[in-house]
Amino acid sequence: MLIQQTLGHIQISDDVISKMVGKITSATREISPMSAGWVESISKIWSGRSLQNGIDIRRVDDLVEINVRVIMRYGSKVHEVCRELQHKVIEQVEHFTGLSIQAVNVIVEGITPGLASTK
Repeated sequence: MLIQQTLGHIQISDDVISKMVGKITSATREISPMSAGWVESISKIWSGRSLQNGIDIRRVDDLVEINVRVIMRYGSKVHEVCRELQHKVIEQVEHFTGLSIQAVNVIVEGITPGLASTK
């Protein structure tokens, strides 16, 4: 994203946004970020873009769309945890970067064994 000001340009890379989303995701006890692994390699070859730990950033004009692939812990209320993650990502990324987040799509790729604490 390129932000123009009278003082000059500010550019925030997708890697910075990905790292922010990764920190927010890893701070949520009921989920763990999914390592993209071979999916990342194929994605990079085909699109020239890199997924970082299951996080994909897409930009359309001045809006940002974030896709986050996660693995839930068994016993978690999936819809509640995902909704909370969406709110946290939007709030924190917009606050720290000044970017407008169009959507945060959470894709649940699996469930890990073990009980998670329920809220």
